[in-house]
Amino acid sequence: RFTVFRDGLSWGEFETHLIGEFNVRNCLAVIIAADAWGISKAKIQEAFDTFASVKRRMEVRGTLAGVTVIDDFAHHPTAVEETLKALRMKYDGRRLIAIFEPRSWSSRLAVFQEPYSKAFSYADYVVIAGVYNTSKASELGKVLDVDELVHEIGMRGKPALSFPNADAIIEHIAPELRAGDVVAIMSNGGFGGIHDKILAILEEKRTAMKL
Repeated sequence: RFTVFRDGLSWGEFETHLIGEFNVRNCLAVIIAADAWGISKAKIQEAFDTFASVKRRMEVRGTLAGVTVIDDFAHHPTAVEETLKALRMKYDGRRLIAIFEPRSWSSRLAVFQEPYSKAFSYADYVVIAGVYNTSKASELGKVLDVDELVHEIGMRGKPALSFPNADAIIEHIAPELRAGDVVAIMSNGGFGGIHDKILAILEEKRTAMKL
């Protein structure tokens, strides 16, 4: 729930099931545009109530064995931080595991080396994949140093590890998952099918628990 002010006065209250400050800003832009077209506040709220969000934006891919797996397109440091901040607010008290793949052109390069070290502050545990297609990225400039990034995140008090690919990450993380965990997977690509693979392992765990 949030309140919209106009000229210093309260203009209206709205609710959205979307989480995060950036989504509130998106809603505010919708309100401004809709009001300009003469759409009533009630109709605006009705639209918020029925809007199902978009794919790959804090999309819950599944919850199995008490573990929630989330997919998000975040790849810029600011988007990573805002996504994790929103998830921390929604899943307060639960362990938040961030798994990130540097796959977009900007994320593969060292231009955001320092900003990335600060972007994971809302996570409890961080896993960084190897830079996607390093040889191609190196043609454009210095490549993101994943080992250095993991070190920098660790220096900020966050447990962090790196693995070369999705399968190596799954091999490490799957046995560590426990009920209550929230796994936020961030990449602008398919990330080796990591979401479905983790969910498949969790399904096996759930089945075994029933036996």
